[in-house]
Amino acid sequence: MADQYLTEFPGCSGRIAAGTTAVDYAYVPFDARHGHRPTGSHVRQWIPAGTAVPASGIPQPVPDAFLALAGPAPRELPPEQVDRLVRDVERGRYAALHHLPPELAGAVVTPRRVVLFRGVCSADQLFFRVAGGWTHWSGDPRDLLDGPPEFDRETLWRACRGEDVFVYPGLGLLPPGRLAVADGRTARTETYDEITALPLPRRTSLRRYADLAHELLREEIRRYASGGRIGVLLSGGVDSATVLAALADQGADVTAYHMHSADPLADESPRAREVCRALSVPLVMVDPPGEDESYFPVAHDFPLPFNHVWFRRLDLTARRIAEDGVRTLLTGLDGDVVFGPLRYGLYDIAVADVPWRERWAMANGLCSSRWELSRIVRSLRPGYSLYEDPEASAETERASDFLVPVPGACPERYEPDSAAQEHTLNLTVWRPHGLHCAKPWGGRGLRRLAARLPNAYRVIPYAGRTIDKPVLRLAAARRGIPSRVWRHYGRDWLGSPDETWCLRHPEAVADVLGGPGARLAALGVVDPRGLAAVLADPRALRRNAENLLCTAMVELFLRDLAHKSAPVPGA
Repeated sequence: MADQYLTEFPGCSGRIAAGTTAVDYAYVPFDARHGHRPTGSHVRQWIPAGTAVPASGIPQPVPDAFLALAGPAPRELPPEQVDRLVRDVERGRYAALHHLPPELAGAVVTPRRVVLFRGVCSADQLFFRVAGGWTHWSGDPRDLLDGPPEFDRETLWRACRGEDVFVYPGLGLLPPGRLAVADGRTARTETYDEITALPLPRRTSLRRYADLAHELLREEIRRYASGGRIGVLLSGGVDSATVLAALADQGADVTAYHMHSADPLADESPRAREVCRALSVPLVMVDPPGEDESYFPVAHDFPLPFNHVWFRRLDLTARRIAEDGVRTLLTGLDGDVVFGPLRYGLYDIAVADVPWRERWAMANGLCSSRWELSRIVRSLRPGYSLYEDPEASAETERASDFLVPVPGACPERYEPDSAAQEHTLNLTVWRPHGLHCAKPWGGRGLRRLAARLPNAYRVIPYAGRTIDKPVLRLAAARRGIPSRVWRHYGRDWLGSPDETWCLRHPEAVADVLGGPGARLAALGVVDPRGLAAVLADPRALRRNAENLLCTAMVELFLRDLAHKSAPVPGA
């Protein structure tokens, strides 16, 4: 189990005509992925750079059919297992894909059809298009374009507001646990794997959930603990601290990396230092970009918009981690998604599978929380959630006074199946530096536990506060994490450095968004007059800072895409 995965990252890309009698395939190094575009009736399997491939290629267990994978490469995938898998899928027995590690995505390619699949825990997105008798697919959506796409304005508007949306029109994408069967003319999708709730007794206590979460986390981490030097991207929060503690408990050779902020309002380093002292783990502080350095990358190659303010910081962190010889990086990502509040209200307390005395305490706590009484009463309805209330969302959303309004657009929609930001980081930051970024909290066992977890145990109102992820906090408290970490309430002002940079460098923002070649302005997404007014007013600039930076990153994506998808003269 400890040697289950290598730290190389194959991926797959290709196209094939329907009804061909053979599949011609080629292999290319994964670090040369960008710039390669598939041509002809072939398949490309990305392999680690420097890997020797026999002239005859990889043996095919079924004539003219084979398996291509994307994700952390298994050390052992026995030929007989591949043979059986390909034959089963060729015969339409798609449930056989369930036996592959859930972190993998890929394709089973045959002359008759292509079966694309994505495991329930896979961070590798696959995109596809069926047109003109051809099936095209890739982990990079740009490979599937015939020219510059016509983006939907509302979708771009949402991307500029920091929403993690999929922007390409006309392309299919695979949610986790789904497959697509394409024959060059049509494509249909279906579920081949899904997360089922862990069977637990009724009225399982919060403490029991916390103990199970820690046991399952240790099981998830065991595969990495003896695989050489491990890095952990450590914030000051409970999610990454608990991952680090689980690795330390198993004697892993682990180093923590913390993205330090010079802004005291966003500085989480005291908690990171305290965690590492308690666990006797070395800590590396990665300094932020210089005060006058741009937030925007000089060289960019974005398959999707990375509409977030941390690209430069993450790129610097990846460089430092790679310099230390680390190849596997673990994070606390997915702790929020798996154990945080999805929806909440009086209804969730009333139907919760928890002891009656806890229900009463939760109801009392909710009445003394930050939510207005009218909204709390409204939450008795099954279809209403306090976390999805449009009025409450409007009160806390980031300002976007420089964007042209979209009439009738609903508040932010959470789209967990897109994960555009995560996929972009994998292709542009982690893997180009030779890093596999793993999310232990998103493992199958932990997701099964979370599927059984009552909504009432995802957040607990107490003394006027709402304590999120109580399961993870209790797990941390019972495993020696300093109380300063697991008791930490609320968030640091993480947006403060971004606001300060925008206040000091409005001309840099104006250069990206307001220049003569600005594409978002030409598409009617950015209002040039509104932009000028925001940049001229320090108060408006501070309110709009995060969305200004997100919008600038979308602008860079559009420019880069236009350059790469432009027709080649004479081609």
